[in-house]
Amino acid sequence: MCFFVVLVLKCGYSKKDKIKGLILPNNYTPNLAYLCGIFAGDGSINIRESKNDYFLKCVGNPKDEKPLYFDVIGPLFKETFGFLPNIKLYDGETTFGFVVYSRALIYYLIDKVGLPYGKKYDKLCIPKIFLRDERLLIPFLRGLFDTDGCVSFKRRHKTYPYYPVISLYSKSEPFLNDVTLSLRGLGFRVYGVYNYKKKDIRVKIGYTTISAIEIHGVNDLKLWTNKIGFWSLKHNNKIKLYWKE
Repeated sequence: MCFFVVLVLKCGYSKKDKIKGLILPNNYTPNLAYLCGIFAGDGSINIRESKNDYFLKCVGNPKDEKPLYFDVIGPLFKETFGFLPNIKLYDGETTFGFVVYSRALIYYLIDKVGLPYGKKYDKLCIPKIFLRDERLLIPFLRGLFDTDGCVSFKRRHKTYPYYPVISLYSKSEPFLNDVTLSLRGLGFRVYGVYNYKKKDIRVKIGYTTISAIEIHGVNDLKLWTNKIGFWSLKHNNKIKLYWKE
C-alpha cells in the first residue's frame, strides 16, 4: 500500500476538504517544493488537537508581496492542492496571505514532506526529500528566498549602491546551515553571521537573536539568476533596475 493511500486512510478527507476540492499530491514536484519553500519562509503549521484545529497560515507584507501571493503562490497552490486559498489581509491589515484549515493537508505536509509544526524554528530544516534531489532543492530555495530573502545593493567604497547582495535571515542557525551547505553545493560563495542580537521593538527584551547568510557580488548574482532565479516581483524589479544602470 503506497504512503499516499495510508495517509488518506489515517486522516481522511473532511467534508470541507471535499467541498474545497483538496488533492494530496502523489509525487514530489518542483511546484510542491517551491510552495514548501514559501511555507518554510512565510508559513506556520499549527495543530490544536483539543479544538480539532489543524491549519496552515502563510502571510507576508501587504506593501510589496501582494503580486507574489496573487500571481504566483495562489495559482501554484491551486494546481498542487486542487483549490485556491482565500488570500486577504490579516492581523489588523498588517499581514497579507491565507489560512487553510485541513487535517489531511497538515498531516501531508508534516508526515510526507517533513515540514515542522508549532514553533518551527526549533525544528526547521530543509526536508530530506528536497536535499536529495537538485530538481526539487532549487525550487525550494527559490520559494524560501522569494519570501524571506532580501536583494540589496551596497555602496562599499563608492558613492552609489553598486555591489549586489542576496541575504537571508532566520532565528534558526541549523536551518541556515542547511541552506548554506546547499547553496555551496550549487556553486555559490556564502558568508554567515550567527546568533547576533538585532534590535526588535516588538518584543519585551528589545532584541531578537538571529542569524544571517549573504551571497555577494555580480558573478554570484548572475549565477543565482541563471540557476535559481526569483519569482518575486519585488526582487526581480530591483535586479532589472540594477542591470539597466
